[in-house]
Amino acid sequence: MDLASLAQLDRSHRRHDDVMSQLLDAARRLAAGRPHDTDVDVVREAVAYFERAVTRHFLDEEGSVFPRLSTRRPDLAEALAALSAEHPAQIALQNAVAECAKQLDGDARFGVGKQLLEVSERLAELHRSHVAKEDEIFSSAGNALTVLDDADIVAEMETRRGRDSENGRGDGEGGGHIGNGGGGGGGGGGGGGGGRGRGMGGGGGGGGRRAFERAPTVIASPSARA
Repeated sequence: MDLASLAQLDRSHRRHDDVMSQLLDAARRLAAGRPHDTDVDVVREAVAYFERAVTRHFLDEEGSVFPRLSTRRPDLAEALAALSAEHPAQIALQNAVAECAKQLDGDARFGVGKQLLEVSERLAELHRSHVAKEDEIFSSAGNALTVLDDADIVAEMETRRGRDSENGRGDGEGGGHIGNGGGGGGGGGGGGGGGRGRGMGGGGGGGGRRAFERAPTVIASPSARA
């Protein structure tokens, strides 16, 4: 069974892969002292993506998918908790990239470029390892989620994206409506609309979802704390 919610997570992962690849390419050129004219903008766009889309993606996982999947597959609860525990380390490295981005103007660019490359490489490695584990779990265990689970998760995802749209922030993940297209996507989209109408109650472990829906812990980078 194709689930719109897991398809959205996969799109987010692939978009994140692309952003990391572009960030690494720009960081390598900046560290070597041979930047392209657009490299500073690429870094800043990556920072904006981290702050907007990645934070929301972590909420999709921690607030919607992981709790339901843990309920349907208790044997995965420990692995899913471990994945959630990796998010703060990623956020800390994203914050460190943001601190480097603030210093890319002026004569200090070369030294900052080397620091940016080091931090970006650490973030890329953590991202690759983290996403590989998530992709494996979603591929093997995604069918444990029910159609109602999928509809409720989609509704919550669309609510998050709706809030961002109201605040003037695009999602960078292919639009605000989440669906697979065709018969299956239509079901996901319909479930999303129904979920908004009935609020946050009912269905597929929904009773406890508000307890899970929290912002991931943001850990300031060492330079930010200094």
